[in-house]
Amino acid sequence: MKRFIAWGLLLLLMMGTVVFAKAEEARDIAAECKIKVSIYGDDKKKMLDDINRTMWETVFKGGFVEVTTKEDSPCQGVYIQWGQEPVDVVIQVPGEGEKEWVDVKTCTDKYFNQYISFDEPLTHFRVQSVRKDVQMGIIKLYVFSEGEVPSWVQRWQPFEGKADLMVLTAHPDDELLFMGGVIPYYNTVEEKNVIDVHVVRMAGYRKTELLNGLWHCGVRAYPELPGGKFPDKYTMGKKECLNIWGEEKLLEYVTEMIRKYQPDVIVTHDVDGEYGHGAHKACCYAVQKCVEYAADPKKYPASAKEYGVWQVKKAYIHLYEGELGQIDFDWRIPMEAFDGKTIHEITSEAFELHQSQYVTGTYAVEDFGAYDNSLFGLYYSTVGPDTGMNDLFENID
Repeated sequence: MKRFIAWGLLLLLMMGTVVFAKAEEARDIAAECKIKVSIYGDDKKKMLDDINRTMWETVFKGGFVEVTTKEDSPCQGVYIQWGQEPVDVVIQVPGEGEKEWVDVKTCTDKYFNQYISFDEPLTHFRVQSVRKDVQMGIIKLYVFSEGEVPSWVQRWQPFEGKADLMVLTAHPDDELLFMGGVIPYYNTVEEKNVIDVHVVRMAGYRKTELLNGLWHCGVRAYPELPGGKFPDKYTMGKKECLNIWGEEKLLEYVTEMIRKYQPDVIVTHDVDGEYGHGAHKACCYAVQKCVEYAADPKKYPASAKEYGVWQVKKAYIHLYEGELGQIDFDWRIPMEAFDGKTIHEITSEAFELHQSQYVTGTYAVEDFGAYDNSLFGLYYSTVGPDTGMNDLFENID
């Protein structure tokens, strides 16, 4: 036996066995850097703190943030949580002339939270707004040293293919408070193609919070945000909200989203708007109408021409009680996909990342009581009623 072990060790030595060390994780070195900002801008400390509602922005249009790292600690990339949409923003390095700067990277305007990796480590660079008619705003700037980029740094991908499931809600955080574990369970545990669609116009910090929460739930496909179409006006009535938004404009938008993403299943708000919010009621009303409109080529022909018509198979409404059946999820089961945490735990942690809402103490993720986020009723189906399997995709091949 000893001779066998000895021969084994000798063989390993002859093969030149290599032991690979785990790559060191990159550090955020922003606090160690010298940071200079363009004149007429806000206090640069606002983009280095941990408060989502504060951001550095230029008073006038255009502007830049110049970063100089320590010589022995170069930067391999920056992670930026934008407060304003990054239109025509580039990464520049010093050129040959004293005041010359050369573009090396372009920041995409598709994602509000984005990581920009450098082709080679840099010790001196700046984030520059090229446009002089657009303000630049940064909620949080991270400057990363060399190493493995942490998993919490968001690297969004565009949504690809057709959706299995669409979750359509009004505000950021509604997808957690009232839809409960639907997104983390079906996206990350069941590995369905899930698209998160929102209706209400949101400030930059609310977009950052939404993205933080979705990333924590395992979502990597960027959600659908409506831009400035539907202002966030608090109303208690559906009719009042539809008057503000424009009923036809809302129905056209939701119909377009269904045709664009082609979901088999849609989940949306309670008919009564949970606690009565008019925007929630309006979203539910739109889904009720548009599951049929999306299949009708005569309805909103522009999106029908662009995407084709689409027949949704099932539509669920939060808390709905109807003849087609009701689902009562158990969000308290530990899941291997989340390292043994329950869906309820993951959803609650994701809601905490909605900093501006969580700190108020007004709302909580509850799978019980009046706003029980585990209850969903089947409102519309082309594949028959549910039979108690507690699965949104029952009867769908």
